[in-house]
Amino acid sequence: MYTFDIENEHTVQLELVLVARMIKRSDIKQDDIVRAAIEVFSQKGLKQASMEGIAKHAGVSKRTLYKYYPNKDALFEVIVDKLMCRFDERCNLTYKSEQSLTSQLTELTMQQMCYVNTDEFQVTARLVMAECIRCPDASQLLKDKFEEIGSSCTLNEWVHQAQDAGAIKVDNVSLAVEQFIGSIKAVVFWPQLIAHQPPATCEQVKEAIDNAVHLFISAYGVKILNN
Repeated sequence: MYTFDIENEHTVQLELVLVARMIKRSDIKQDDIVRAAIEVFSQKGLKQASMEGIAKHAGVSKRTLYKYYPNKDALFEVIVDKLMCRFDERCNLTYKSEQSLTSQLTELTMQQMCYVNTDEFQVTARLVMAECIRCPDASQLLKDKFEEIGSSCTLNEWVHQAQDAGAIKVDNVSLAVEQFIGSIKAVVFWPQLIAHQPPATCEQVKEAIDNAVHLFISAYGVKILNN
């Protein structure tokens, strides 16, 4: 007959709690390191920055820093990943035949552009752009990351699904989406990134998205139901 060991159960529960706390502390340390790296890279550039300087700025030992990241190139790659913003985790890019094209495209774009308009994204983007200009390797890394994400993590997939359903007709999906997003970024991204203008207001973001959606649907929409 099986006898339930209460003491053993308590020991297991305590171990799980301790492991969870260790994981949480580890995540916090890594976040601190990434934030420190962004600041150090922004001040000195990737080539002039040192792991020692990053560790000092993050308030951790060099041993701790090297435990998570073998070198500053690995840290920069993490920062690029942070910049890319996995849109597939932020919204469901699935075409819905029962919902209007306008409302779907507006909702999906709003969810994506909200992150682009944050101070966190702006600071990271400014750093990565500067390094891409200074360093060909950084530029290639950024290009590779874009290709790695692929169409499944962008609006491209939604457009392909809508086209398969006969709702829109687009000859060059990648170009159409690039022009669509580009028209919005011209208002809520590039002025802030290049000219250090204040973040766009909610009204400005909404207006830019509404205008872009209207032009996109007008150009490519075939079946527009309940718009």
